[in-house]
Amino acid sequence: MKSIYIVLTLCCLTAFLTSNAQSASGKMVELFNPSTVRNVYEIVKYVPLGEAKQIALAKLIEKEDLFFAKCLKDDQVISTRNKNILLAMRKESLQNVLSEKEIDQYYRGISDSEAEAMAIEVREKTKIQLGTSYQEGKFIFASFYKIFLESKVAELKYADSPKQRDLVLKKIKDDELKVLLEKSGLWVDENLIAKRVWRFKPNTPLR
Repeated sequence: MKSIYIVLTLCCLTAFLTSNAQSASGKMVELFNPSTVRNVYEIVKYVPLGEAKQIALAKLIEKEDLFFAKCLKDDQVISTRNKNILLAMRKESLQNVLSEKEIDQYYRGISDSEAEAMAIEVREKTKIQLGTSYQEGKFIFASFYKIFLESKVAELKYADSPKQRDLVLKKIKDDELKVLLEKSGLWVDENLIAKRVWRFKPNTPLR
């Protein structure tokens, strides 16, 4: 019964994954168990990887799955310590297989929705404060979307290097707020309090 379930699950996964734009390798799907396949897919849906990289990644994730199962068998729960070990294993798996550019793309993929929601929140808050125009709102959204997205990437990427992380975060924010000011005349401080330094008009040349 268990073997039939696994076969059916693999068939469903194969049909679903191969129909997706960022598809998983058919060979990888056949070689590994459904849990490992699903974990690999959660990566390749954000960053396309060739078959060799998918299989290499699956081999490492398979070790994560085994450790996860052992933790549950021994303790029935995943402790904070073991959760941190699993997070470290995943980070190491990504670093061993993906390029730095691919890792950044993956981090952007998993952070996109949250960054978008946060940028919308800032845009709406600024609209209440200053009565910003539609175009000014677009500028605010674009700048804060980039700030929040790239900040999320930096937090994940430099989690083990707090000093470097803080420097990168500061640069991301400083650079993008400067762009926002040059394009729209708006300045937003660290408390998200906005002020209009100069008034943007539709025919205002971009600075």
